[in-house]
Amino acid sequence: MQIKTEIKDTCLSGGDIRRMIAAMVQQLVPGEEFAGSLVLVGLNARGSAVAKRLARDVALLCGVQPPVGRLEIAFKGAQGALGANDARADDDRCASDLEVRSVDVPFCIDGATVVVVDDVAFTGATARKALDVLCGIGAPASLQLAVLVDRQFPAPAACPDVVGVRLDVSADERLLVFLEEIDGFSEVLVRRGK
Repeated sequence: MQIKTEIKDTCLSGGDIRRMIAAMVQQLVPGEEFAGSLVLVGLNARGSAVAKRLARDVALLCGVQPPVGRLEIAFKGAQGALGANDARADDDRCASDLEVRSVDVPFCIDGATVVVVDDVAFTGATARKALDVLCGIGAPASLQLAVLVDRQFPAPAACPDVVGVRLDVSADERLLVFLEEIDGFSEVLVRRGK
C-alpha cells in the first residue's frame, strides 16, 4: 500500500487574489498625483500578470494607467524563466547563478517610481537581481518591490515594500500560484510533502 504524501490546500481563491490586488493598489498609490510617476516591471510571466492587474486597477482608481515592462530572469542553463511554481525555492543554487534572459522596459525610468512586481517572495534573490538590472538602465526616483505573496524567508536578499498577503509556509511545503491569464483560473495552493 502506497501512502500519498501530497496534500493540496487552497489558501486563497480567485476572489481573495482580486481583493489583495485592490489592497496593493491602495499601498502603491497613496494619492492620485502619485500615479503619474509610477511604472511597473513584472518579473517573469506571473509577476507580469500581477503587474498588469495592478496597472489596470491603478487606472480605475486614478484615471492614469502606469506603463508595464517585463524582466525575464532564470538560473543559468535553465530552459525558461523562473515562475513561483518552479522548484526554485528548494534549489540550493545561489543568486550568482541567476541570469537576465530579457529586458522589455520600453519607457524611461529616470525620475520614476519603479515597482518590481513578482507573484511570490521567498529568498529575494530574483527580485534583488531585477532591482540591480533596473538601476543599471536608468535613474529612478525610487525602487520598490511588490509581491502577491510573501513567504517570509528570514533575511531575504530583497524585502518587499508592498505585500498582498504574508503566509507562513514551511521549507518542506511548496507554494503554487495560479493566475487566470496563464492557467485559466486563479488561486494559491500549498503543497505539503515533496
